[in-house]
Amino acid sequence: MKVEFGKMRRGEVRQAAELAARAFDDYEYFTNWFPEAESRHRVLFSIIWHEYKTNFSVADYLVARQDGRLVAVAQLDAPTYRKPSDLRYLLHGWLKVYGTGDRKTIDDWLAMDAAAGKPCHDYQKTGAGIWYASSLTVAPEAQGTGIGTRFLEYWEEYIRERGGSQIVFFTNSRANLDFYTKRGYQVFDEREFGYNGKTIGSWSLRKKL
Repeated sequence: MKVEFGKMRRGEVRQAAELAARAFDDYEYFTNWFPEAESRHRVLFSIIWHEYKTNFSVADYLVARQDGRLVAVAQLDAPTYRKPSDLRYLLHGWLKVYGTGDRKTIDDWLAMDAAAGKPCHDYQKTGAGIWYASSLTVAPEAQGTGIGTRFLEYWEEYIRERGGSQIVFFTNSRANLDFYTKRGYQVFDEREFGYNGKTIGSWSLRKKL
């Protein structure tokens, strides 16, 4: 089966969000905050879809396609990236996210997500050419096939071609942590987040390209 890599098209945004929501559905990063499966998927898809829609024109979205179907997606933020304003999020329908679940729980999760990303954002400020990967996802059915490794190599080269010298991101999955450290990524920050008596780890990683 043919696999190709490239930029995400505007018409693929919803499909990419659906892929990411399926891939992340059983992560403790989400299940600890949204334990009920149907509600979790609804909230998760809405958050990702509105995030992708709002950032499509300012972030770099890369995808892997297998026989024309999306099997992986990544959102990369260049050093020049600036998070869209609250107004821009509102114009892209962000308030609809709150219609999918409990507002306080959603806000609690968003606060945790911001705190988990802070070490990477702070590290970006320490030098030039540091990119941030705010979303890295491989479809469940494509995991373990080698597509993830090839996709990783693709967006590392994509960053190098644009003058990038390092890439940073975080993961809360120990399996993913093992995957990345075996491929040259180093942990530079480790912390924990608790919610309703449950705790998850969060590891920030970096790699010189």
